[in-house]
Amino acid sequence: MALVLLVAACGSGESDPVVAGPDDLSHIHDLALDAGGNLLVASHLGLWRVEGPDRAVLVGAQQHDLMSMTSDTDGSLIAGGHPDLRLDEFRADDKPPFLGLARSTDGGESWQVMGLLGEADFHALVPRDGGLYAAGGGGRIWHLDGEGNWTELGEVLARDLAIDPEDPDRQIAPDYDGGVFVSTDGANTWEPIADAPSLTEIEWPEPGVILGMDDQGTVWEAATPAGPWRPAASGPEGVETFWVDPNGTWWVTAEGDAISRSDDGGGSWQVVYSPPGR
Repeated sequence: MALVLLVAACGSGESDPVVAGPDDLSHIHDLALDAGGNLLVASHLGLWRVEGPDRAVLVGAQQHDLMSMTSDTDGSLIAGGHPDLRLDEFRADDKPPFLGLARSTDGGESWQVMGLLGEADFHALVPRDGGLYAAGGGGRIWHLDGEGNWTELGEVLARDLAIDPEDPDRQIAPDYDGGVFVSTDGANTWEPIADAPSLTEIEWPEPGVILGMDDQGTVWEAATPAGPWRPAASGPEGVETFWVDPNGTWWVTAEGDAISRSDDGGGSWQVVYSPPGR
């Protein structure tokens, strides 16, 4: 599919956008907003910008398999996953096709490796205090400090990661088996939360407010990882991504289908993108 898109782009002129087809955004890992407030979508086939209810265009020419993406405090984009191996600078000889960590300072038009190329495949990224916490697909949490030094921390097979806005030592992560885990020592050790619901995605947008979403579309809320957890709202089923943006808007992507937003805490939802032809 990536090769087809590239040929189409070259054949129609460099200025012509590559428009997403029915399956190009079928697996979405993360969302972000660009400088103009447009929705950016990290997918298996690169980074896309939503321009209408059934229109998304490819950002740049690099098509990395973006398994995670976030906006850093300086406005740049950071991503992990698997590299576009058509590009020599993203190949690591005799190592797995892992992107490590890459940064874009031009809104996703181009990416540069920050480190760990061929070493790590990150599935969740949380910028914090000039550095970054990253959940690796291999089941370990990593920390990047403000000086560029990497540290391997504790083990948890996290599918998502959230950090207390007031205390970076408190972190919470759902795993791939329906469990939810908490760390109180900066991700060095993890313990299961006995009474937590089975969550797919987790957000900690403000002190005392943790929001998690399960596969059925229920949004759960708690003040602390220990709970109590209560259902707070309902959203689309088949949740793939749940994100609370800096403005407080809730975003949800469903498996292979629509991207929806809620401006009233899950009281109502608006579909902002659905694949063409569906």
